[in-house]
Order: sequence, then structure tokens, then C-alpha cells
Amino acid sequence: MIIVVGGGPAGRMAALRLAGAGREVTILEKRALGGQCVHDGCMLVCALNDVARSIMSARHLEEMGILSGNVSVDYPALLEKLEATQDKLRYILNMETTGAGVKVEYGVEAEVRDGVVYVDGKPREAEAVIIAAGGQMNIPDVEGKDLPGTYNARTLRSMPALPKRLVIIGGGISAAEFAYIYAAFGCEVTLIARSSLLTMLPEPLLADARRDLSAVDIRENTPLEKILGTDHVEGVVAGGETIPCDAVLFATGVKPESPFVSGVAKGADGAILVNEQMETSIPGVYAAGDILGGKCFTPAARLQGFAAADAILGHPRKVDLSQIPFSVVLGLDYTVCPPKTAGEKETMPNIAGPGSYWHVLDGTVGHMQLETGADGTILGFASSGPSTSLVGTYLGYLVRKGVTVHEFSPMLEVHPNSDGLYSLIRFSAQ
Repeated sequence: MIIVVGGGPAGRMAALRLAGAGREVTILEKRALGGQCVHDGCMLVCALNDVARSIMSARHLEEMGILSGNVSVDYPALLEKLEATQDKLRYILNMETTGAGVKVEYGVEAEVRDGVVYVDGKPREAEAVIIAAGGQMNIPDVEGKDLPGTYNARTLRSMPALPKRLVIIGGGISAAEFAYIYAAFGCEVTLIARSSLLTMLPEPLLADARRDLSAVDIRENTPLEKILGTDHVEGVVAGGETIPCDAVLFATGVKPESPFVSGVAKGADGAILVNEQMETSIPGVYAAGDILGGKCFTPAARLQGFAAADAILGHPRKVDLSQIPFSVVLGLDYTVCPPKTAGEKETMPNIAGPGSYWHVLDGTVGHMQLETGADGTILGFASSGPSTSLVGTYLGYLVRKGVTVHEFSPMLEVHPNSDGLYSLIRFSAQ
């Protein structure tokens, strides 16, 4: 028996790989399969952003005189449909996982002490263990952080109605995405970032993102000092200024959920330390996903889960996370595959197509940027447009394989589409 603690992207992929190889596997999951990505992260943002984009698109077409009528969101109805969709996703994930031969135990809060898994104080026998319990919300330790009216991604659905004034704490991807969403919903949004906004985006994508966030009051390089209120949030003090608000949303990242694990080597932040085969300091005990700290991306967690399973199966392989494509989802998708080394940059406006045609007149179709080496090797790229994350998945893989711009000359693209990276690549090959 192999025990996997946690059924998020890392744990579930590991379990499926092991079960597919004929091994007996049990997932111990305290909530539901899918982890933060399905329940509190990616899918939550996708659900809310789909509505936000629809609202903003309708307003844009109304401003152009093409549509008429006022569009607004019914927030309680949105939350109700969101929960129904989440229930369906949970059902699908359970059927897929158990159908592959994996046993899943729900409502289980396990402990791992010196490499042994305990449930209700009793040890479980296992030939190998994979710890993949993910991350927990990283909430700053400031006065008022537990007041009613403070939320994070895990508690956001308990917000009963849209606040008139919302303060979002954070300057990264999640903070920007929530700021766009709730501004589109009609809230007065103030974003407080202790450093700069979206530092991972290159220009001119950052300028595009700031345009998407034009309705948000962005306070950069502004430390949060405390949250005000007695029985409920009334405001925040940040950068020496009092900002009235009705709710506060923490979007300040995650940290490893490892307090239940003892006896293995950890970093200062609680991250479990592993070798290239995802094995901890205890032989036969592996770890994968957000519990390792570092770059907390779902695709990275999946790769780590596969690698842990492969090591158990006797086929160890190294996981290369040096170049991870990622997206920020606002009015446009902002997809980046950062280069490992600097090269020559070519930048152009993006093209007209599905989702961008009616933005040609105001010039808000986004941008694309390609970075290449002297021999034509594609070192990295960045693109903002309606659906750049789709292109980024496959182009990011090719970049990691070392493809050159010259290899794209015979390519036949799908037309029409709203991402012109293929044309920029061809242009660079001339």
C-alpha cells in the first residue's frame, strides 16, 4: 500500500500514475479532491472572471453604441451557481480517481511523524508515503486580521453580498485578478501592495494590465499597518493613511501546509526539503506540490506528483521548473514564458480576432513579445490577448525543447484566432 496525503494536483496525479502501474494506493483527503486550484484558486477565479469579462464586454459595446441596456451581477445567484458547478467538478474528480483504482478516504486529517502516517492516533502501514497537502493562506500578522469582514480565497464565498468599498491586500497575480473582478462587479476597489504591482509582467504587458485595472485605486509600495473596526471591518491604515472600507480581501499568497509533518527536514518557512527524485530526508517518504514552497503553480505540482510516483516505481526523473509558463487573467490573458537568458526582443501589438475585434478601434488588443537568441532559438515570450493561455501551453513546451523560429516557417495556423505570436515568430525568422 502506498499512502498519499492530500488529493490536490500533486497528490492526485501521483496516485493516478501509481494506480495505472498496478500499485495499491490510498489518498487521505480532509476536504475534497482537486486542492486549492479547484476550490479556492484557479477555478474560483475562472468562474468570477467569466462574469466580470462579460460585464465589461457588454459595457464596452454599449459605449460604442452597439448594445443597449444596463448589465449588472446578481452576486448571491453567482455564488449559488458557482457552488453547484464546484459540486459537479468534485463528483467528476472522485469518479475519475476511484475509477482508476485509487481508494479515497475523505474527512481525514493525517499526521506524519518520522515517516509514519497516523490517522486518529493510529499508525497506517505503507511501503511508501507521498506528502502532498498543499499550502495554507499566508495572512500577514496585522492588527484586525481576524475581524468579521476580512476574507481570503478560502473564505471568499462566505461574503454574503458585494461590499460597496473593498480593499485588496497584495500585489501579485491573485490580488490583481480579484481587483479586476470586483471592480467589474461595481465595487470601489483599492489595492494595497507592499512593493510594485505584477512585477512578473514585462512591458508593454504591464501597461496593458494597468489599463484593465484602470477602475482600481492602486497603492504601490504601501505597507499595511492595521485593519480598523470593532465588530466589523471599517477601514485599514496603510502607508500612514486611513482608507475606509466595508471588507478586506487578503490575496497575499500561500505558505506550505506542513505543521502536521515532523521528523523530515524543512526550510525556515516550513517547506519540506526533497532531492531531485522528490524524496525527503527519510527514505521512502516523498513530497510534492505547494508543500515544497517556491513556485506554487498547478502544472508544477502535477509534474512533481508524477515524478514522486515515478521514483517509487523505480523510474526516477528530474523535474525542471526553471522556466514555467504562466498566465494572469484580467480583461485579457497575460501569458508569459520567462527566458532563462537575455536575447533580442521584438514587440508588436496583437491581432484582431475572436474576443478582440471590437477593441481594434481603441487599440486595446494587447501586445506580444518574443525573445530570441542569435541562432533563432526562442528563449521566451509574452503575450496579452483574449486567449493567450491556450497558445502559451504549447509554445511554452516548444521553448523548453529549444525550438527555433526557423522551424515555424512551414506551420499552418488556425484562423481566425486572436493571438499573433505565430506571425511574430515568422517575422523574426526573416
